[in-house]
This record gives sequence, structure tokens and C-alpha cells, in this order.
Amino acid sequence: MPNNKTIKVIHITQTFGGVYTYIRQIVEYGKSLDIQFEIVAPYDQECDTLCKDHQISYHVIDMQRGFAPLSDISALIKIIKTLKKIKPDLVHVHSAKAGFLGRIAAKYIGVKSIYTPHGMSYLSFTGLKRMSFFLLEVFAKKYTDFVLACSQSEKLRCKYELGIPDRKITVLNNAIPPDLQVSISSGVNNFKLHIGGIARLTYQKDPLLFVEIAHEVSFLYPYATFSILGSGLHDHLKKEVEAKIKEYHLIDKFKLYQWSSFENPRDYLKTLDIFLMPSVFEGLPFSLLEAMDQGILCITSKCDGCNDVINNLENGFSCMEKKDYVEAIIKSIKENQLRYLLLQNAKNDIITKYNISHFIVNLQMLYTEVIKGK
Repeated sequence: MPNNKTIKVIHITQTFGGVYTYIRQIVEYGKSLDIQFEIVAPYDQECDTLCKDHQISYHVIDMQRGFAPLSDISALIKIIKTLKKIKPDLVHVHSAKAGFLGRIAAKYIGVKSIYTPHGMSYLSFTGLKRMSFFLLEVFAKKYTDFVLACSQSEKLRCKYELGIPDRKITVLNNAIPPDLQVSISSGVNNFKLHIGGIARLTYQKDPLLFVEIAHEVSFLYPYATFSILGSGLHDHLKKEVEAKIKEYHLIDKFKLYQWSSFENPRDYLKTLDIFLMPSVFEGLPFSLLEAMDQGILCITSKCDGCNDVINNLENGFSCMEKKDYVEAIIKSIKENQLRYLLLQNAKNDIITKYNISHFIVNLQMLYTEVIKGK
């Protein structure tokens, strides 16, 4: 491939949320790169606006999240036809379903692909369903040219659970543009405490544990309020969450915000004193990075993705059980010096480890090397 040739990279996804943030930032901050991007995905208004704003071709193909053989075959045929027409140099596929179909389609037309899981899909399930999704990932190995993991935990699962060779995997941590205007606060207002998180109401995000923690904290700090931004998108546990909020008499203290309630997630984050993320697993959550960047104390689970970012008592709190979360909240309120140190370290990590400018440079190098077969 000549050095002066513009690389054509196609992104394929069937989900949005964090995946959309990932693709959007590549598009916005990769404008200076000699790369032409196009997107293949189901219709999404935000994605449509992004493509129009940046003059990017948007190829709309419906893909179902769950197991849907007929729909999947139809989507695969459409993806193959689209890729044949586009003739890309590289296909970058995201998440489970699009990752599976996209890798097969790319292999079929003889184009190399990069797969970014954004959290291993089989971790969302138990029993037979978990085994089924796991075996699909194992089957897709033969179609995998390269894996770009968004965290070290994701790389290790690909290597040791799926058996993908180490030479075919690299890690580029998810990244954001640091907000250098944010100032770090040393304490919490004694008469105001807002604990919140950004999450879909699904098993992966464990919103029921969030409510359990809120119940315990409300006894200690009666003035505390709680919220989750993320209702309205895959609300698998919404009824259960609302029932538990009612059971614990937290209706006046706990809000479930729709995704569209705030124009920008940062506007929501700025209302928080503590960011709480009790997830079962993650890829590497953008919302966590945004909270750290905005000077908000972060308390997370010791799960894939969160564990890669938060080191307990260094840049936040990392917890195993409900009592750990409650103790962490108490510490963050009572120990101002510790809180300030954690926030400073978290902000420094965003600037040095999770900076979008570093990410984009490394991504361009990776794209070029994969295309050349290095």
C-alpha cells in the first residue's frame, strides 16, 4: 500500500451507547488523519447526525441483539454486499453481534478486520445462554485477524478464555479529551449528597445493587439523594429496580433519568458528589473516565474494565460487597484529605493514561500495521 494512499476504514456495530462514543471520538479526533471513515450500523439519530456533520457515509443495516438466525443471515448478506461496494482497506467491528457478522463478511471478501469486544458478551449471561455466546466467540476465532482490546482485562479474556494468540491482540485503553478547566474540590457539602451513575438498567450494570447501597446510605445520611442516568435503553430490569426503590421507601430520593434527560452526560455528572458503578463487567467505561475527569469521586466494583482503571485508595474506591461500597462512601465524606488525593490522582490518570490525543496516534499506527500485515 503506497504511503500517500488514504486508508478507507469501515466501522460496523449493532449497538450504540459506549460503542457510539468510541466511534464518535475516532471520527471527531481523527479528522487530521489520512483516513476515510464509513459506518455500517442500524439507524440511530445521533449517529446519523454525526455522519452528516463530518460528511461520512452511513450504511443502515438492521442487526438484532439477541439470537435471531434468519435476521442474522439477512444482515450478513447485506454487510457482504455493502463491503464489496465500498471496497475498504480495513474493517473495524465492534461488540458481539456486529463483531461476529462483520468478521465473517470481511474474511469472505478478503479484507482484514480488527475486532473490539467492548466487554465480552457472554459475561452478561449464565448457564446455557452463556455457553452459547461463549462458543460463538470461540467459533469466530478463525475469522479474527486482530483484536484491539479496550482494557487489559479484555485482552486477558481473549487470550486465556478464547485462546486467541497473544500476537493477534493489543490494548488501547479507551480515552477521552481531558477537561483542563475542572477544579478539584476538597470536601462534600454537609447538607447535600448526590450519588449517581450512568448505566442501562440491565444485569451487566447491576442497578439492583445500586438501590441496595442507596438504602443503606440513606439511613446514615438522610439528606442523600440518588439517581441513575440511562433509563429508556434496554430496560431489562426497570420494573425490578422501580419495585425495590418503592420497597425501600426511596421514591422521593431516587430518580431514574432517561438517556435524553441531559443534553450532555457531563451536565449530569456535574450534579454528582459521588459516581457509583457496581457493574458485573465492563469493557472500559467512558462514563467512569468522564466522572474522573470532572473531579467526581468514583466508587466501582472490582470487575473487568473498572478494575483496569480504579486502584483502591489510589484514585478511587474499588469494592467487592455491599458493605465495601457503604464504607467507601463514608470514607469519601469524612476524610477530606484522602478524597482530595484520590481526585488529584484520578485527574492525572486521565491526562496521562486515557488521553484521546495519545489514543488516536496509536490507533492510526495500528490500522496501518494491520493493513500491511505486520
